[in-house]
Amino acid sequence: MKAIRYFTLLFLTMPLISCSIGSIDGGASALAPSTLTGKTYQLIVESTSGLFTKKGTYTVVFSSSQPAYTSQGDGVNFGDSNGTYIYSASGDSGTVKVKDSMLLKVAYSLTYNTASSGTYVATAATDVNSTYSGKFTEQ
Repeated sequence: MKAIRYFTLLFLTMPLISCSIGSIDGGASALAPSTLTGKTYQLIVESTSGLFTKKGTYTVVFSSSQPAYTSQGDGVNFGDSNGTYIYSASGDSGTVKVKDSMLLKVAYSLTYNTASSGTYVATAATDVNSTYSGKFTEQ
């Protein structure tokens, strides 16, 4: 009779145990958004190498209707530009490949520390030694 009670108790508590375990190791949601459509980000350039030499800030506005963006420079180190982009996300990371109006191609590797901010490294498609990096924040 005790064996039946223990079995019943175990049978009834198994779903609770499995739910608890699932929330420990698989319950955390990914921080990187599934899309950049309609979002605005401020980027701070803190480190540069190769062809990239300027530090400062600029704001990128992603279109809400097409895979296009506009970039608004700080007026000192960065000018305005625009172009198209392709975005993909996985977990806390995202990749943005841009082609701007001056035909410059740059790939941004984003690491989200929160759902709206993190760090990035940008690499020129024509010279992998030309990079800039810093922090980004969704506005």
